[in-house]
Amino acid sequence: MSEWSKECYVRLLIDNHITENDPSFMTKFDPERYVAMVKRAGIEASMVYATCHNGNCYYHSAAGHQHANLKGRDIFGETVTLLRKNGIVPIAYYTSIYHNHSAKNNPAWRITHPNGTQHGGRYWWSCPNNDAYTAFTIAQIVEVIAYDVDGIFNDMTFWPGICVCPSCRTKYRAESGREIPLTIDWRDPQWVSYQRFRERSMASFTQKLTASIKAKKDITVTHQTSTIMHGWMHGYTLGIADACDYTSGDFYGGKYKHVLGTKVLAAASKEQTYEFMTSRSVNLRDHTSIKSEAELTAEAATTLANAGAYFFIDAINPDGTLEDDVYHRLGAVSQKLTPFTTTVERHRPVQSAQIALYYSSAAYVDESANADIMTPSGNKPAVDELSGTSIVLTRAHIPFAAVTERGDLSAYKTIVMNNILYTSPEENERIRAFVKNGGTLIATGNTSLLKPDGTSTGDFGLADVFGVSSTGKKAKRFHYLSFLDKRWLVASHASAPLVTAKGARMLARINEPVFDPDAEAYASIHSNPPGADTENAGLTVNTFGKGKCIYLSSPVLSLMQDAQQVFGTWLFREYAPSTVITATNAPECVEITTLKSTTENAMLIGLVNYQKELPNVPVHDISLSLKLPAKPVSVTRISDGAEIKPGVGNELTVTIAKLETLEMIEIVF
Repeated sequence: MSEWSKECYVRLLIDNHITENDPSFMTKFDPERYVAMVKRAGIEASMVYATCHNGNCYYHSAAGHQHANLKGRDIFGETVTLLRKNGIVPIAYYTSIYHNHSAKNNPAWRITHPNGTQHGGRYWWSCPNNDAYTAFTIAQIVEVIAYDVDGIFNDMTFWPGICVCPSCRTKYRAESGREIPLTIDWRDPQWVSYQRFRERSMASFTQKLTASIKAKKDITVTHQTSTIMHGWMHGYTLGIADACDYTSGDFYGGKYKHVLGTKVLAAASKEQTYEFMTSRSVNLRDHTSIKSEAELTAEAATTLANAGAYFFIDAINPDGTLEDDVYHRLGAVSQKLTPFTTTVERHRPVQSAQIALYYSSAAYVDESANADIMTPSGNKPAVDELSGTSIVLTRAHIPFAAVTERGDLSAYKTIVMNNILYTSPEENERIRAFVKNGGTLIATGNTSLLKPDGTSTGDFGLADVFGVSSTGKKAKRFHYLSFLDKRWLVASHASAPLVTAKGARMLARINEPVFDPDAEAYASIHSNPPGADTENAGLTVNTFGKGKCIYLSSPVLSLMQDAQQVFGTWLFREYAPSTVITATNAPECVEITTLKSTTENAMLIGLVNYQKELPNVPVHDISLSLKLPAKPVSVTRISDGAEIKPGVGNELTVTIAKLETLEMIEIVF
C-alpha cells in the first residue's frame, strides 16, 4: 500500500454535487484547468468525485447512473490520470447512504423515519441494513477503485435519523426477539439495546465496504469521521474507525471545535496522519464567499500544530468551472506555511501530552430529553462538557490529547472523563489500574454509572476510585458549587447527580436554590439565587493507591463563561498542571502543543495565534519555559531556521519576538 497518507500534509477536495436539472450543468468541465488550479494551490493529494450525493457518476458506470450532461465522457478518469502525471496523489471520493438516485429508484432500499419520512428536502437516503443496497454500493465502489487511485474516501457513513424500515425491523427482531422500542430512555436496557444495534449496523456496513475494497486492491480506505462527536443519533462508534486506515472528517464551528476535533481524530485514527477537513467558505451552504487568507492560514496552522494533514474543501460551479481567486488564496496559504509543512512531513509527529480527554461515543446521549421516537433529541450534554474542558486547557496553555477506550492510558499522567455514563467492567478495570499505579483521574457527573447495555449496580462502577457514592437523586437544574475553604460559589445550569462522600475529601458542597427553578414560588423573578448548602458533595479529592481522583458532580465545565473558565483553570493547574511547559506569558488566544517525532529522537513545540477577530494582531515577546525529558543537542526556530541556545541541563527558555499565526520549535535530543 502507498505511503501517501503518511507523507502528504496538504490536501484538497472539490465538491461536485451538480444535478442534471439544467442542460448546461457540467458542460464546461476541463480536467487540465482543474489540475492546474490544484497545483496552484500547492496541494499534495487531491480527492476527486467519482459519485455525488445526487447519485450521479462521473465515470462510465455499469452499476449506477452517469451524469447525463457528460454525454458519456469519463471526467473522473481524465482527472485522475492528469493528477498522477503532475505528481499529485489522486484519491477517489464516493458517497453512500446519501445517494439520491438509488433511493428514488428503489423504494425498498430507503431509510424510513418513525413518522414515515424517507427523505429530508433535497436528500434521499438508502439504508445500510438493506442487503441489496449494500451489494449495489460495493459494485459501484469496485468500479471506482479500478482507476489509478491511491485511496478512497467514503462519505456520509452515518444515520440521518432513526430508521424503522422493513430491513431494520427484520434484522433487529432476528437479533433481539423484540420490536423496535417506541420510547427513548437511556436507562432502559431495551432502548439501549436498539441503539447498540444501530451502532453495530453502521459499523458493519463500513467494514463490509472496506473488506471488499481491500480484497480487490491494496489502497487506503477511510470513511466520514465528522460525526465522531455529533451525538447518538448518527450512530458513530470506533467500529467505523476500525474500517479506516486513518480518520478523516469535515468540521465547522470555529477555533475551539477545530482544536478539539484534531485531538479526537488523532485518538481514533489507527494510523497517522489523520486529515482535518474544512471548507474554504464559511460552510458548505455558502457557495461563493471565500474565507480570508488569515482565517484559512489559522485553520491550516491549527491542524499542522496538532500533527494533522490540513484539508480544504472547495465547490465546483454548476457549469463545471472553478474560481481563480480561490486557488490563488489557497496557494498563498500553502506557501506561507511551507517551512512548517516541510518540518512536519520530515518528523511525521504524533500528539504528545500528559493529559488526555477520554473519548466514548456511548456517552453522547441526552438524558434530559427522554421522548417518543417520533420526536428524538439530538442534544449532547457530554460533548458540551468535553468542549468546555478543551477550551479551559487550551486557554491555560496545558497541552492535551484525547484517548479512546482502546488507547494506552499509561502514556498520560491525567485522564479526564466528562460524564461518561456507560463504561464496561473492562474499561473500569483499566481506569482503576491507571489511578492505582499513580495516575490522576478527573471524573464528572454520571461517569461509570451504567454498563454499555444500560444496566446498573445502583452505584458508580468506579465508586471506590471516586470515593463517593450515588444517591440515585439529582440536584435542581440550577445549583451551585459552594467551596468549604474558598469564597467561590460557581453556578451550573443543568442537573447533576447528588452524591455522598465515602472516604473522599470534600472541597465543595452542592448548594441549591430555596425553590425549584420551575415552581411558581421563587426567590427572585429573574434568577435562582443560592439557598442553603446541602450535605451532598460537589467536588472531592480521593487518594486511591498511588494516584488520586478528583470528582466533580456538576457540569460547570460546559458553561463557556469567564467564571466557570476561571474555576476550570484553577482545577487543572492545581491537579493536572503541565510539567513540560512550566511557565509562559503567552495570551489565551495562543494554543501551545507538544508533538513527538516518529522519525528521530526529537519533539516539536507548536504555537498557534488564532484570534476571534482576524487578521490576527501579532503577539510580541512570548517567553516559554520548558522542562524537557533530556538535555537537547539542538533547538531550532522553524520560521527562519535560527538556532536557539540550549539551556542548562534539560531546562530551556524560548523567546519568540513576534508571532503572527504559527511558530514551531524543533528540539533534537
